[in-house]
Amino acid sequence: MIGDVTRALVSATAENEIQRRVCEQFAASESYSFAWIGRYNPEKEEVIPASSAGIAENTLDGITITEGSPQQELVNEAVRTREVTIRRNLVDDPPCEDWREHALNHDYQICAFIPLVYEETLYGVLQLATDRPQGFGAAERESLAELGVTIAYAVETSESSANTDSTERKEAEPELTRVPVESEKERRLYETIISSTPDLVYAFDLDYRFVFANDALLEMWGQTLEESMGKTPREIGYEPWHAEMHEREIDQVVETKEPVRGEVAFPHAELGRRIYDYIFAPVLNDEGEVEAIAGTTRDITERKETEEALQESEKRFRALVNASSDVVYCMSPDWSEMQYLEGQGFIADTHESTSDWTNKYIHSDDQERVMEAIDEAIRTKSSFELEHRVEQVDGGLGWTFSRAVPMLDEDGDIVEWIGMASDITEQKDRERELERALDLLEKTERIADVGGWEIDVETQDVFWTDYIFELLEVDADEEPPLEEALTMYHEDDQPIVQEAVENALESGDPFDVEVRIRTDSGDVRWLRLQGVPETVDGEVVSFRGAAQDVTERRERERRLKEVVDKLEESNERLEQFAYAASHDLQEPLRMVSSYLQLIENRYADALDEEGAEFLEFAVDGADRMRAMMDGLLQYSRVDTRGDSLEAIDLDAVFADVHQDLQVKIEEHDAEITAEGLPRAMGNTGQLRQLFQNLLDNAIEYSGDDPPRVHVSAEQANGGDEWVISVSDEGIGIDPEQADRVFEVFQSLHSQDEYDGTGIGLALCERIIERHGGEIWVESEPGEGAIFSFTLPAVSSP
Repeated sequence: MIGDVTRALVSATAENEIQRRVCEQFAASESYSFAWIGRYNPEKEEVIPASSAGIAENTLDGITITEGSPQQELVNEAVRTREVTIRRNLVDDPPCEDWREHALNHDYQICAFIPLVYEETLYGVLQLATDRPQGFGAAERESLAELGVTIAYAVETSESSANTDSTERKEAEPELTRVPVESEKERRLYETIISSTPDLVYAFDLDYRFVFANDALLEMWGQTLEESMGKTPREIGYEPWHAEMHEREIDQVVETKEPVRGEVAFPHAELGRRIYDYIFAPVLNDEGEVEAIAGTTRDITERKETEEALQESEKRFRALVNASSDVVYCMSPDWSEMQYLEGQGFIADTHESTSDWTNKYIHSDDQERVMEAIDEAIRTKSSFELEHRVEQVDGGLGWTFSRAVPMLDEDGDIVEWIGMASDITEQKDRERELERALDLLEKTERIADVGGWEIDVETQDVFWTDYIFELLEVDADEEPPLEEALTMYHEDDQPIVQEAVENALESGDPFDVEVRIRTDSGDVRWLRLQGVPETVDGEVVSFRGAAQDVTERRERERRLKEVVDKLEESNERLEQFAYAASHDLQEPLRMVSSYLQLIENRYADALDEEGAEFLEFAVDGADRMRAMMDGLLQYSRVDTRGDSLEAIDLDAVFADVHQDLQVKIEEHDAEITAEGLPRAMGNTGQLRQLFQNLLDNAIEYSGDDPPRVHVSAEQANGGDEWVISVSDEGIGIDPEQADRVFEVFQSLHSQDEYDGTGIGLALCERIIERHGGEIWVESEPGEGAIFSFTLPAVSSP
């Protein structure tokens, strides 16, 4: 670009033409949006718009330089400092709204103001605009500053030539006399430009011989002008392939009359191997034929090295992207554009620049805080780090941890942002599950009055959950040391806690104790304290536990014990009374029965029919009274006369009872069966009484049909107990009366219907309760009944 502008100055002689060509060359390139030149007036110390290109309608009204405007301030800074002045972020952070609008309309983000200075004289200011985020870096500014000197010299030369020709002289001299003056001026301008540029400037004749070479080219060859002029590239020392290439290119220019451009690498006399960009252009005579070939060559070694470094960096970057499971993205300096994103199947890829990336990727509820974090990172030029929600490829909602770092140029300005984003959706899901679990744990702690604790096995430091602090009425600032925590327990219980903790830490065995504590308010409360050490290779590595407030339970247990003690005392008195009553009434009852039998034996013939009936009623009543006394006596002796429980063969018990009832079985034509009854824990005598009462009832209440009774057994409660069932096909029981049949002296039928004392099933229930089981009945009227009870199973050896 600099070479193109320099070449454009060669044939320009007037100041306005110099300004116009400079602006046109810059505006025609792809690197700059427009160019503007202002002429400096030293008398008024102002910059006056002189020429522009690339601005709307190609007018000077596109950029207005007025006193106090931001543009004027930057122009003044360039005038004052004589240095290139830069203004960035004109779209996102403009100094005024008019400038933002102009930047948007003309597609640029950055402006540079280059002073045109030659030998400390300021001739004007060149303004350039570009949309390149990294535009106007240090190397580019240095080249533009050198170009500013060249432009200023061209302007100065044109002014000098104009000042030497007075108006009168121009009017008096014929046209032919002015030609040598103009030619001399052009020569001086041409020589100055080509001698001051770092580019290689040269010319060939049609026989491939050099007819001109500037100082830069002579320096590269290491030769003088006299040594090199008139020689071909081969004769100067170019390698054959190099010389042949240029000969073909010269022939092409002559044939097509079009410039040829290329890149080539060859050695510099002092700098070694360098890379050059060159242009061969035709020089046409008046007839339009090529009479010479002009060439310019620029050393682009540093640029190529930079490009190669960038390519290598890009290669490494792509390798990183391919090897990484993280999302990789690139943002513009102000984050207004997402230039690239590799979504790794997590979020959608973006390989074209987009400004709608927030709506495309960021959850609407997170966009504000994302932009706040971005603004802060831009302001401080520091890393951007944030967890936020994103739209996933499948349309679902995901979480990401995003981190981006700013890439800075030589001046410390942000060129772009490179970022990586990790998929933390599963981590967030686990965190939410953990939060829910902790919340549930906290609520459970409060409901169950349970808190958690931990003791560091190395430091003996204590950690409590929040509920422990509330439970103990302690400020939740800091847990007390272990020794101080022990003093919170009741003085009588402190040794219990201390011994339990020390033993657990030493042996690794858990403990479970109930102890008292004193709260800060002086209350005494009961705690169930549990501790579970965790061991690795026999060493305790952690020690955790729980503390539950069991004060209310202990109080209920205390009150219940009082009630139970009173009930037991009352039951004991009642049993003694029942025993005494049933035992002491036996003798008077036997006397009544005996005398009734004597009356019946001696005076039966003397009694009339009605008297005989009365006597029969009296004898029957005495017999039933004796049966009730016997039943009541058995009922009262269940707990006092029963042997301890032992393993009993229920098949043997059943066989004995079946034998005892053999007469009644035959009288009623009953059929009683049993299937492989098990061994169970029980008292033989009482279980015989139990089976006898149930089987006797089954026969008694069989109805009109012969009794059919079956005894079965099945395991229950994980094998810890047996359920024994006695099934019959008798008259059945109303379900609403099912509980009543187990009450003492309760009978569902009158004596006229069925004999009975009302004690048999009550006695069964009392026996089963002593065995730690339950008894119940399932029945419907007319459909028989199933009496079931549980007995503890015999433990395996």
